Amino acid sequence: MSGMLDSKEIMSRLIEAFVVVASTGKGDGPRSVLSAWPDFRRKIARRRRTFAPRQISDAEEALTWFALVEDPDSRRALQFEIMCKAGGGPFSRTCEKYGWKRSTVTSRNRVVLKQIARKLEGGT
Repeated sequence: MSGMLDSKEIMSRLIEAFVVVASTGKGDGPRSVLSAWPDFRRKIARRRRTFAPRQISDAEEALTWFALVEDPDSRRALQFEIMCKAGGGPFSRTCEKYGWKRSTVTSRNRVVLKQIARKLEGGT
């Protein structure tokens, strides 16, 4: 990966990664990661498209960033927001379902994205 990414770019890359992985329909590789994502919605996967090898490679790289989030609850909340933004339904409905206050979760996710950005650039 070249250059430093900010939290908005990290979010964009993660959303794109989800769309690529969900849309490729591959039974191996990054698609298998989706089975571990909470509440995966198959309607996203139905939008079959083809992607350039570079896009698939970038998606696979972005998915590894979740390993940089040590707290499983924080990782899960970020994954939910990403799935919703990728077309998985309203994030507010997901927050209601889990008893979360949307503004709080969104704020916490911004902090997590900044932490990922710092770790990617070699910080702590």
